[in-house]
Amino acid sequence: MSPIPLQAIPIADSPFVLVFGGLYMLLVLGIGVWGYMQTESTSDFLITGKSIGTWVLALTAFSVVQSGFGFVGGPELVYSFGTTALWIFFTAPLGFVVTWVLLAKRMRILADIRNVMTLADGMYVRYESDTVRGLTGVAVVVGVVAYLATNLAALQYVMRAIFGLPVFWGLVIGAAILLLYSMLGGMIAGVWTDFVQAITMIVGSVLVFAFALGFGGGMETISRNLATADPALISPFGALGEPVAAVFVGLGWWILFSLGAAGQPHLITKFYMSKNLKILRWGAPIAAVTYAVSSLLAFSTGLSMRAMVEAGQTAAPRTASIVGPVFVLEHTPGVVAGLILAALLAAIMSTSDSFLNIGAAAVSRDIPRALGRPIEDDKTELRVTQGALAGLTVMSTLIVFYSETLVGILGTIGWGFFAAAFVAIAALGLNWKGATAEGAIAAIVGGLVINLFFSALPRIADTAGFTGIAETVTGLYPFTSGFPVGTVALLVTIVLFVGVSLATQEGQTVPKDIAILLER
Repeated sequence: MSPIPLQAIPIADSPFVLVFGGLYMLLVLGIGVWGYMQTESTSDFLITGKSIGTWVLALTAFSVVQSGFGFVGGPELVYSFGTTALWIFFTAPLGFVVTWVLLAKRMRILADIRNVMTLADGMYVRYESDTVRGLTGVAVVVGVVAYLATNLAALQYVMRAIFGLPVFWGLVIGAAILLLYSMLGGMIAGVWTDFVQAITMIVGSVLVFAFALGFGGGMETISRNLATADPALISPFGALGEPVAAVFVGLGWWILFSLGAAGQPHLITKFYMSKNLKILRWGAPIAAVTYAVSSLLAFSTGLSMRAMVEAGQTAAPRTASIVGPVFVLEHTPGVVAGLILAALLAAIMSTSDSFLNIGAAAVSRDIPRALGRPIEDDKTELRVTQGALAGLTVMSTLIVFYSETLVGILGTIGWGFFAAAFVAIAALGLNWKGATAEGAIAAIVGGLVINLFFSALPRIADTAGFTGIAETVTGLYPFTSGFPVGTVALLVTIVLFVGVSLATQEGQTVPKDIAILLER
């Protein structure tokens, strides 16, 4: 889940913040150099040569999903909606279980029986369709640019908060360091940076949880202050609107966060990287538990800050989006603040690295192969992949620098976009022999159209001054405004995938090795 721009984060005045931030940057570059020394082929660069173990796989999976969301979007949701938002956090870990059950073993076996390194590779093998491969690659690139631009927009302000840099230099230096270690170490560097990020998240979340409860006077006092201000803030669905609508809105977000995890390419391609099938067994519970533990930060900071603001004990933050960073900067010791801001920096940069790698692979490997022009030489493919990394980074940096509006529009295409594009064709397609290439094409196109039409188009029209078009499109949305567009797109793509597959099954065959895989 991507963080959002953090314009109002204050500049830290603790030397510990600067020390932790500087040490993290050095660590990142060190991991990048080490990863470069381990990288000899495109396989090493993109899927670590199938070398990672249980704990690294599980913690990496949890960290790329939690990302900066745990320190930015999470506290914002809890601050805004109170306990209404909590059930999403503590049920979202189910997404790891769903993803592991549906995809882990099958994708890892796929990496053994066929030469697959990307999601599009796997989808080509499953459907034997260059169109499916090409659409998958294009969808990955669109989603990656959207995620990356949003992450870099946040990165510039985090760099400012830690190092006191002007926003421009925070963007340029942050993007340059991200590009350097991504080009050096590829996914090997990304996986180990994710691992460090995960450990930092867990430790920091537990520490902040303790400080936040103390700041708010304990759960009893926090609950009392929230209930006095607005009883809806301590109810399961009350802060989401009318009771019946609120239940459906909550259910919509839960579906998107749990089932939608099985469509995130930066998560599911991690299964290609595991040493063997045995280590997959404990990955889901480890990832789910660590995700839940890390969510303690959002739970505690959001509730305690809102309770103290309502009680008049502290000033309200300038925007809800900076609740988490402001709390750790103003209400925790410098050591803890340094650890947490370094973790936020790690979350943004390591997740950006994962996106860069899958996006670059789509440019250098997936799309050329779909067009019938594959790069045959492995070394050349590796260099083109690294060049694509640079191109994507520069493009996303320019988007951030020249257009905050475009960043905001791209920010509407994120988790829900990937979920709609890939849950059906990957999670269902690798478990159902009856799935067809036509069904996969319909699902990808349908998900793309719905997300762009209902999420991006109203923003584009409103920004361009065509408020009538924006209002018309919004009025066509058949659900309450709080119900996520991504969930609608996801459910529609599942229906399209199943329906079109059933209608086009006649005469379809599945390669023998893939058929055996689907039966396992």
